[in-house]
Amino acid sequence: MTILAGVFSCNPSVHIPDSVCDSLKRNISRDPTDHPIEFRDAQAFFVKVDIGAFDRPAHRVSPTGSIAILAGEPLLICEGPAGPDRDAHLTYLQTKWDDGDFQSLRSASGTFCAAYYDPCMGIAHLVADRLGLRPIYYTVVGDYVYFASALRILEALSEIPKKLDVLAVAEITGFGYPFGGSTPYAGIKMLLPCEVVTIHQGEFKSQRYFQWDSIAPVQATAEEALKETHRLFQSAVRRRLRGDRTTFAYLSGGLDSRCTVAALRAENSRVYTFNFSLANTQDQAFALAYANKSGAIHHELPTEPGPNWSAVMADAWRASPRRQEQMPEHPNVVWTGEGGSVGLGYVYVSPEIVSLLRSGDLDGAIDVYLRQQNKIILTRILDPELAKQFYGHLHARLRSELEAIRHPDPVRAFYIFLNLNGPRRHLVNHFDSIDKHRLEFQVPFYDSEFLEYLTAIAVDPCLYHQFYVKWLTLFDSAVSEVPWQAYPGHVPSPIPIPEDLPDQWNALASGAHQAALDRDLLKQSAVMLSDTNFPRRVLRKRYLKLMRLAWRLRLGNYGYALKAALAYYHYLGISSGRYELPVTRSANQGQTGL
Repeated sequence: MTILAGVFSCNPSVHIPDSVCDSLKRNISRDPTDHPIEFRDAQAFFVKVDIGAFDRPAHRVSPTGSIAILAGEPLLICEGPAGPDRDAHLTYLQTKWDDGDFQSLRSASGTFCAAYYDPCMGIAHLVADRLGLRPIYYTVVGDYVYFASALRILEALSEIPKKLDVLAVAEITGFGYPFGGSTPYAGIKMLLPCEVVTIHQGEFKSQRYFQWDSIAPVQATAEEALKETHRLFQSAVRRRLRGDRTTFAYLSGGLDSRCTVAALRAENSRVYTFNFSLANTQDQAFALAYANKSGAIHHELPTEPGPNWSAVMADAWRASPRRQEQMPEHPNVVWTGEGGSVGLGYVYVSPEIVSLLRSGDLDGAIDVYLRQQNKIILTRILDPELAKQFYGHLHARLRSELEAIRHPDPVRAFYIFLNLNGPRRHLVNHFDSIDKHRLEFQVPFYDSEFLEYLTAIAVDPCLYHQFYVKWLTLFDSAVSEVPWQAYPGHVPSPIPIPEDLPDQWNALASGAHQAALDRDLLKQSAVMLSDTNFPRRVLRKRYLKLMRLAWRLRLGNYGYALKAALAYYHYLGISSGRYELPVTRSANQGQTGL
């Protein structure tokens, strides 16, 4: 299946009303052609929608009466399942879950989430994959536990009172995403990688079925490590392809999507490739050159930055006249190179950070990382008293996260943090809008078996794309014969790059596009600042008005500050103006801002 949601009653004497079930069914999909499938008894209600991307819907009622539903693919690599499809894998897992055994999930290499309910035992489980890539959210309201694989579903339920978590939204605006399992709303949590949440008789238990910092080092020569990494990556692609002869993929001017396409071509798959970068850039030129050399069927659709890329791909793919030449076996499954630069290229781990970590200066390394990635909470747009709560917050929060990773090598611990946080947050919008664009991703760089091996080999030879560039020689020669966009400070492409082609960091959107964005931002900020329910205890209205005026008069570009303010305003709107302040939460009080 594609989207799942539901509700459990923690109290056997409190049954789930029809209105709650109707609300979940009504909000699970925004596509009127979808027909939700449901499972229900007095204590639980499951509802799901499937777009048919993986052929089989992956829901099951066992002979003992337990119910299990699955979104995505576990892709187990153990010998237990009686077949390669996800129904066989779900059957195997459900049998284990009937006995309370979750260790079989250690062999799951895919992207998935699941929900399980045993009416006889009155026990329910929510399950995340090993990287937490397929989101699953949950919240407790009275006697009920609600869950969904898309946050928008819980946002839409009137039965769930939303309250803005000011601290989490500050982290979103300053760091890019909230830490841990936080969401923009107090009380709504996102499962962490490898997490299983169990609900039984009103009690909650969280456990991890795998620990990434417990992976034992692998002793391998450089050549052995390169060969094994390539074998595992090719195996990850083959496991997901399952013999398909035709498919389609994103193709940029970088290495990650290129290696994904190369691995598909090595399986003799016909590949339609799509590039959406700005015209006359390295991204566009290198993608075309590689597609020509590799034999991919290439499409160029120059696109201004900023859209929902899943929706852009869906529209381009459905409009392509060439796909009728040979339709893919799975026309709703697209391949992407997501994750390669972090997992294999060690991007964001700069030489200065490595040096400081190796010398034992964790605080210095954190400061450098925050500065290099321009991660900062804009305290000047916040109420002055509230702003005081955030001075040094990102540093302290990141330090806490890194200290929780029990690995003797601080560089490896930093690498693990990056792999277990950014990727799952980066894919949230894709899965939240999947009912509209109706595309599933195949992300072989996030294969857990592949990434586990990368976590086990020596760190230093992998830094700055050193290992990655050597790894390219194990693919078809076309991979290395075309230049690629290299990250600043990382191993550059050995093939000369034309000086007139800007890279992805310097290519500019058109003036018309930027002007349209600016007009929209000014319009949205005007609505915010004129709202009679403006959240004065959160945002500084007068300061924001001055910023907006200065921007309109071209005295400075304060668009970034208005965007941050609008993030608070957006979630406050969904929360009906209710919010929870950091001091309130730390004091464990239930005060509500109005």
